[in-house]
This record gives sequence, structure tokens and C-alpha cells, in this order.
Amino acid sequence: MPSYSSFAGSRSSAESSEGHLIMPSLGFLLEDEGGRFEVEVAGTDTDMKFENCGSPTQFEYIHDHDQTLIEKIKAKVKSEDKFYSLEFFPPRTKDGASNLVSRMDRMNKGKPLFMDVTWHAGLRSASQEICSSMTIASSAVNYCGIEIMLHITSSGLTHSDMMEILVAARSHGIRNILALSGDNHSNSDFPYASELVRWMRTEFGDEFVIAVAGYPEGHPDSSYEESLQHLKNKVDAGADFVITQLLFDLEKYEKFISDCEDLGITVPIIAGILPIQNYDTIRKLKNLASNVQIPPDLFANIEAHKDDDEMVREIGVQFSVDLISQLFERNLSPGVHIYTLNREIGPNLIVKDLGLYSKDRSRRHFPWQVTANSQRLASEEVRPVYWAMRPKSYMTRTKTWDEFPNGRWGRADNPAFGDLDDYHLFYMSKPVNKPKTLEMWGEEVRDIDDIREIFMCFLEDTPNRHGAKVTSLPWVYEQLQSETLLIKEHILNLNKHYMFTINSQPAVNAAKSNDQTFGWGPKNGYIYQKGYIEFFARSKDAKVIIDLITKYPDLSYTISDKEGSDCYTNHQKNTPIALTWGVFPGREIIQPTIADYKTFLIWKDEAFALWEQKWGYLYEEGSDSRETLNHIVNDLYLICLVDNDFIEATSLWDFLDDVIGNIDDRENGTRSADVSC
Repeated sequence: MPSYSSFAGSRSSAESSEGHLIMPSLGFLLEDEGGRFEVEVAGTDTDMKFENCGSPTQFEYIHDHDQTLIEKIKAKVKSEDKFYSLEFFPPRTKDGASNLVSRMDRMNKGKPLFMDVTWHAGLRSASQEICSSMTIASSAVNYCGIEIMLHITSSGLTHSDMMEILVAARSHGIRNILALSGDNHSNSDFPYASELVRWMRTEFGDEFVIAVAGYPEGHPDSSYEESLQHLKNKVDAGADFVITQLLFDLEKYEKFISDCEDLGITVPIIAGILPIQNYDTIRKLKNLASNVQIPPDLFANIEAHKDDDEMVREIGVQFSVDLISQLFERNLSPGVHIYTLNREIGPNLIVKDLGLYSKDRSRRHFPWQVTANSQRLASEEVRPVYWAMRPKSYMTRTKTWDEFPNGRWGRADNPAFGDLDDYHLFYMSKPVNKPKTLEMWGEEVRDIDDIREIFMCFLEDTPNRHGAKVTSLPWVYEQLQSETLLIKEHILNLNKHYMFTINSQPAVNAAKSNDQTFGWGPKNGYIYQKGYIEFFARSKDAKVIIDLITKYPDLSYTISDKEGSDCYTNHQKNTPIALTWGVFPGREIIQPTIADYKTFLIWKDEAFALWEQKWGYLYEEGSDSRETLNHIVNDLYLICLVDNDFIEATSLWDFLDDVIGNIDDRENGTRSADVSC
């Protein structure tokens, strides 16, 4: 087991620089002679309320997420650091919405500065329906951690309608609006977008960052000069920045930027680019009643290859790359806004070719996925470890909380976790392709060896016996994280012995906060974490664990059967265990990950339910495979172990080796522990 006690690095004083200010903050205590921490709960929908005493070290690190979108854009302009953003439209079906949010989640890995979702009045965009613009934007903010902008088209809307929409957007954590007038001005209190912008500033002040549309070749219903004046009116009314209509002609765009400057428009203007990704796109554009002119050479080239989708996309991508490169070289736009048409491959190729796609993960704010909802982000600093592999589930189950523990985890006697009755909603998980999932997890379940094979193939990244790669499990959507690779051999050995692991972390002693594997939080800090493992085990193996664990005093444990009727723990039931913490210049120690007995019992129900909801449902009700799986699951125990000695970090693996040795002795060599995928 590697030791992390010798990580090099000097400790320096806290920095106070742009975006990383040192500001006052409050600290929380659980229960202490000097203060109190109370949680008031009455039913599953009641808010958590906190009372606290101040901490003697009252500092707060300001996250990048605390900057508004316009502050981020201005910072990029000042540093001349180019950026990109992405636009999507709401599909018309639940499956389409599910696929779109998953796609947005994937594309967010390249770190676009923001994404936006268009407005479709015909889809009741402000409703809570799954396909609505509001729901998709809310899901992107709250469950994917995406900086989102919502289009609002004022056509046919009254002041009352608009107030309802914006209050709803605010409640979802949406803070960026693209204000548009739309095509139908009848029965609208906002015939022009400038009036909408002015009204928003009057009613909401600076609560929203407001973008508006610009037309480099003029609006279809106005002359070029009139379009420029309308843009000036929108900016004067309070717009923060401009996104332009799609462009193909660099010379016309350069004139547009010059004319905007002459007119006194000084806010950032971001160029809009539509990559041609298939022949149908360019055909529709050519027939569209728009002032945008497609270059004849581009159209002729695509027309010549219209039956070759791959070649058309290659031509379109290269044209976009060349156009954006020239925009940047002439300093005509601080970034680029890509109209994706809900496609993934073309936009990703463009931003990667331009060097805009970022893989840097060294500046994580916490060891878990944060939300982009500023209300939650401002207060949340701690989560239980059990949902480490399922952050969207955790965020869903706590979505009704108005406040979040921002010092230490409070009492968990009744923590008001929401139920998963809406488990089918798209933001809870990636959409399930049943045939593909059956290929991964097996067309049938004959016995527990079939289950062991799937876990082993997932861990070893090898095909199963049918030649299919196992890329996910019901509890884990992605391949092993880099920190898990450090303890992979231990985990493999557990799974060989029918102890099916679903969550883990290695011990860490003083890793630098910018470490590529373990780093998170402010600069010049140090990261610590205790070794942790969570797995399902057969009842007869759980008995071995229970009998032996008292010989290992450094270990904390929680063990339960499916029903919760047979539980074992040495936790103090109202006191959480810190699993991860960070020490940073100029502020309190942060402990963002904990283990907690009563929260474990809530997670336990979800963990067992996933066997049925994700795996069991693949097989027909009453089938041999389903009955076999149910029989196996009913015999399992969920086991969580914490090694409190994070310096030596040997007790956990010594104990599990002891358990495996006893299991092997019990089996008397009648069953081999080897398995091949």
C-alpha cells in the first residue's frame, strides 16, 4: 500500500487575489458546551434549520462558482483566455430529454463556460414537465453542475406570466437569462426584447445575468441599421452581454463589431457558430427566410458530398475551426457560442481541434460533484460518503432542503431525505438501453458466480464471457477512478471471494491540494482521508466479518441485512466520522465527506433497491434469472468499513486478508477463488 505521508510542498500563507478572496464565514458545531447545532425536522418535506455558534477562525474561500457568469466572461476577456459555450434545444419526448441531459453532462467534461437551453412555447417551456426548457435547465444546474442559461421568448407573455417564469427559474437556481422578443408580438407586454430587459432590471435588479441576441447581418424583420439600434437599446436597458446569430462571413462580422463600437456598445459580444453536421442542416438554412448567407463554396462542397454524412461533417467541422481561428486571431470575439443542434461529435471535434476542450480536474472545489445552483453552493460543504458514486441521487433526495450543513454534519435522527419515488426521472441516471445492458450483465443469472463474473470484468476492464465490455454497474456509472487504482488489487481479491465492492477510497496523509488524484479545495492546502470500503457480502461471510472485527480496534464498521433487522455497528449513533478533510491557509479545517450510522440506514435501502431496479428488472417477472437474483440479494449484507489510522493505513487490509483466510479455511479448498472473464 503506498504511503502518502511524504508528499512534498511548502506551506504558504493564504492568498488574497482575484477570484480567491478571504472573507468572513460562520462555523458550526455538533454539540459543545459553547454552542449548539440543531436540526428541526417534521416529515420528509420539512426544511433543515441550523443554529450555531461562531468559530474563532471565521474565513471562507470564494469558489469560482461564486462568480456570476458575466464576471467569468469579463475575467476571460481581461486575461485573453478564449472560451466556448454550447446551445441545446428541448426534445419533445421523455427519452429525448433523458438522452439530452446525459449528453450535456458528458459534454460538460470539456469545461464550456456555460450552456444554454432554448425556449419552445409549444412545449410549455416554463412547466415542470420533463421535456420543458425549465426542467432541462434545472436538471443541468442542480444535478450536472452546469452553468446554465435559459432562453425566454416574451411572445404572448404578460408581466404576470413573466414574473411567474422568472420566480420559478430563480427557485431552480437558474441565474442566467437570454432575453428574446420572439416573432409574435400580439398580446405581449414586451413587444421588444429591450422592454423585457428593462422590466427584469426593475423587478429583479442584478439577480439575473441577462444576455441578448445580436444580428451581424441584420434581423430578418429589420434593416441592418435598425437591428444595430435595437441592440443598442437592449444594452442600454441593462443587458450584460451579446450572443450573435450564426455567422459564416468573417468580413461582415468584423464590420458588425466595428459598428457596435462606434455606436457605444461596450459589453462583450460572443460570436455564434453553427457547425454543418449533415446535408439536411445546410439545405434548411439555405431555404430559411434569414439574412444569413451561406458561402457558395461551402454549399457547393457539401452538395457534392451530400450522400456521405461523415464527409459532410468533416467539411463542416473544418470550416467552423478555420472560421473560429480567424475570429480569435483578429480578436473579434472573446469566445465562441456553438449551436450544437443537440449533437455531440461535431462540437467536440471543433473545441478539441481549437484547444478549447479542457481535461484539467486539479481545481475541484470538493471531492464530490458540486452543483451549479448558487443557493446550495454557498452553504453546502459536507456530504455522506455513501452517495459518492451516485451524486445525482443524493442531490435529488436533498433537493427540498433550504439549508445544507456547511461546517459539520448535524444530527441524523430524521434527516428528511426525500424518497426515490421519481426514480424514473431522467436526471437520476443515464438512460438504460436494455439489450446493451443485458449484454453487459448477462442474458441470464444462474448462480452467484455469474454475478461475481460481472463485478470482476468491470474492475479488470475486460469483456465478459459473451465478449461484451462491462462499463458500469447499478451503483457505479463510470470506470474506476484514479485513486481507486491504488487499491485495485485489494478490491479484486474481495470480489474474487464474493464480496462485491461498490464504493471505496484509499488512505491519504497530507497530499497537496493541487494533486491530480486527490487534490481539491483552495491553493497551498493539504488533503487527508481515511481508508474506506463498502461492499455486499453473503450472510455466511458477514458472520465471519462480525466475529473477527472486534480484534481490529482501528476499524469503524456498520453492517446490515437487506431489511435492517440484523444490524451491527460500533459507531456512536449520533456522531459522524470524518472520512475526508482538508487543511488550508487562513481558514478552518474542512471535512467534506463523512460516514454516519443513521444516514447509512437510509442509503442501505437505496443500495439494495438498485439490485432490483437496475439489474433484476432486465429479466421477466417470475423467470429463473429473476428468482435466482432475488434469492441471492435476500441473503446479502451491506458492509461499510473505515480505517481510522490514516497514517499506517494497514488495519483495513490486514483485517480483510484475515477474513478471506478464514473463508478459504471454511471452504476447505472445495471452491477455487480464481475467476476468469
